[in-house]
Amino acid sequence: MTHETRAAPSEAMDVPHFSTDHEDDALRPPGGAADNMAPSAQSEQSLLPREKMHEEDAGRVAGELYRKKPVEQRGWAQSVMILMSSGIPPGGLLSTVFNLSSICIGAGILGLPFAANSSGLVLALVYPALIGVLSVYSLYCLAVQMERLGSRTYEGMARVLLGPGFDYVTAVLRSLNTFGACVSFIISVGDIFKAILDNTSAPAYWKSKSGNRLLTSLLWLTVMLPLVIPRHINSLRHISAVGIVFVIYFVVMIIVHSGMNGLSENAKNLHFTGRITDEGIHLFGTGNRALDGLGVFMFAFVCHINSFEVYWDMSDRSASRFTLCSAIAMLLCFIVYGSTAVFGYLDFGNRATVSAILLYDPVKEPEVMVAYIGLLVKLCASFPLISMATRNSLYHSVGWDPDKLPFWKHCVVVVSLAVAALLFGLFIPSINMVFGFIGSFCGGAMAFLLPSIFMMYGGNWSLRSVGWAHYTITYALLFAGVVMVVFGTGATIYGVVAGD
Repeated sequence: MTHETRAAPSEAMDVPHFSTDHEDDALRPPGGAADNMAPSAQSEQSLLPREKMHEEDAGRVAGELYRKKPVEQRGWAQSVMILMSSGIPPGGLLSTVFNLSSICIGAGILGLPFAANSSGLVLALVYPALIGVLSVYSLYCLAVQMERLGSRTYEGMARVLLGPGFDYVTAVLRSLNTFGACVSFIISVGDIFKAILDNTSAPAYWKSKSGNRLLTSLLWLTVMLPLVIPRHINSLRHISAVGIVFVIYFVVMIIVHSGMNGLSENAKNLHFTGRITDEGIHLFGTGNRALDGLGVFMFAFVCHINSFEVYWDMSDRSASRFTLCSAIAMLLCFIVYGSTAVFGYLDFGNRATVSAILLYDPVKEPEVMVAYIGLLVKLCASFPLISMATRNSLYHSVGWDPDKLPFWKHCVVVVSLAVAALLFGLFIPSINMVFGFIGSFCGGAMAFLLPSIFMMYGGNWSLRSVGWAHYTITYALLFAGVVMVVFGTGATIYGVVAGD
């Protein structure tokens, strides 16, 4: 049965409903991508230099200006970024692949051993493979519409293709996604303190829940909170980008640690099916908990909101070229995620029910301590950046200009968001709950469901015009989004209520 042909929207160019004259420059990492942990709001006009030069010349001119600046006047972060831009030209294939990969690879890896335990060893590879393939096609769907309409934001595309009001829906999903990422940062900070103190002779109070919450709150109060108050913090994006190195180091450490410890023993104790608490390694999970890994893997692959910035920063942009870059980036993510999930699960077996941070002893293993310190720095740098994304999305939803809003009102909003993230982070018992819910609900909607609908409503959509392949895959993407939102979210909620 063929789908009726849809006409393209009358708007040739996308004009977002939100006020986007002044977007936070801190949310633009090198090459135009945002921080890796979560999506950020990006303005329409910030992509164009004030002098109205061509976009592809912006990176080159900026690099020349930096290089002309005396070395003693440069910050260390600027010097590092100059070297990176020299080796990886902005807007090129390598830069685009790096940006998409760095957006994805972040805190989501901490829940992957748990995802493998709940889903089973085989599904721990099948899930990320399917999600990766569908993510490539969904990014293609977005790129096609960006190429047709000139849309520069997710909200703007939703408004043009689906009508007024849907921009607010996507803004809410974005805010929920980024806020969930902030909550996961708070939980991860507490887990790092717990992993370190539980293996020392520290007083019993500091090992208790109340002591851990106090330490986490003190770090939040002295480091994270002051950084969310300024309207612009440009240097943090460089620190967060460098923090990717520590994330990759942590992944390598997981693989090496598994080979030196539990892998050889657990590999001998394989079972075809099993539950999350069963001894040994099972190939397929059983029961409702087998679906818990879906949301965690989905959370790790979400980069679709930031894909708009990456696409428009390409020097030779096209939907096909962007799809090639997306395929390479998703392949790299699959290798990283698959390795983390499989080797983490093979190392700890049925103990992999919590964040990966809590599975190691950083006191007895110095290489683990190095990884934890690096993760702590990244979490502290990423928290204000992702908080800015949440705040800007909310500002734009109500028509506020981030730069013209009275400072006292700005402080009330950002401090309220930071306090809310702290409270959720202190009292949510497991980071996997956050990954599961945000990944299933927000990730399923924004990565699968909406891109497929955009493709169908983008114009010239019928079986005859697009062919069997695109027609079938687009509906498969739509179906996957529904499954993720309904069953993935339901499984996460059931796991929280049932407790097993």
